[in-house]
Amino acid sequence: MKYRRLGKTNLEVSEVGLGGAGIGHAWGAITDEECVRTVERALELGVNFFDTSPVYGNGQSEINLGKGIVSHRNDVVIASKVRLRTADHLSNMRSAIRESLDNSFERLGTDYVDILQIHHQIGMDRGEYMSAVGPPPRYAYRLDENDAVEISEVLDELIAEGKLRYKGITAWDGDGAVIQNLLDSGRFDTAQILYNVLNQTSLVTPPEEFADIDQGQTLKAAHENDIGVIGIRSHAAGALCESLDRDVDPESEVMRDFQKSSLIKGYRDDVFATISQIATRFCLDNSGIHTVIPGVKTIQELEEVVLCSEMPSLPDDVIASLKTLHQSNFRTVS
Repeated sequence: MKYRRLGKTNLEVSEVGLGGAGIGHAWGAITDEECVRTVERALELGVNFFDTSPVYGNGQSEINLGKGIVSHRNDVVIASKVRLRTADHLSNMRSAIRESLDNSFERLGTDYVDILQIHHQIGMDRGEYMSAVGPPPRYAYRLDENDAVEISEVLDELIAEGKLRYKGITAWDGDGAVIQNLLDSGRFDTAQILYNVLNQTSLVTPPEEFADIDQGQTLKAAHENDIGVIGIRSHAAGALCESLDRDVDPESEVMRDFQKSSLIKGYRDDVFATISQIATRFCLDNSGIHTVIPGVKTIQELEEVVLCSEMPSLPDDVIASLKTLHQSNFRTVS
């Protein structure tokens, strides 16, 4: 396993981390015992960055993670999140955040987290959104910039109390200008940024008739401000794999992305044997991403992506072809 500096936190984190949705049962049926074993195996393989959320499995992800790292707490970086689930939470942010964090401590079996992240889209105005993909519950509030600033101030209090070390935002699917302002403000240390073969718009402008959400070239702002970048959706909610591991709506975004991924099969070779490995390595070959957190749920899936840390970079012509494919908007797919 190779390690990278997580921006201005100066934490040395494994370049392949473990996303917590899978061990919270978001991506298909699996037992809690298997989830815990996956966490334990991740530790054996050198993974030291673990992302989770109270939302994943209604807290089960945090429970399974806590059991897996029980004797290794000081050797790992835990990045959890806070989501304000009700109108009352929005009106009483300070108490809601503190209550959420205390509950996370109980589930994780710890008295501090290394990073606490805002688990909301952040836009120009407050609103609501329903995520087309991702772990349930898919309904959540969209916060505005003032909300993010207010939450940041509460997180500062918690840092002073020793309950967390750093604070982060979820920068995916938000308003690009607002995210830019927050990254420029110096208030946040890390950002979760969406970047994968199928959606590279956190780095480049979107192609014409782009069907996905423009991520607003947030990687540039993160780099300029030395923000620790946590790469999310490296596998596009499971679409960048050899086969889908769950039933999905034939008209869904995941199915559309899975159909696009068939074009990537031609890049497999003796080194990069699967679409999943190509997808992982593509993200790792972007030096602006400090850790990639695939949402694996089994040891087999984990070992497949962790191996990518020891693989060579994708050939330059393959990277160029994948970027060209993105700019063509995968038009060869009907």
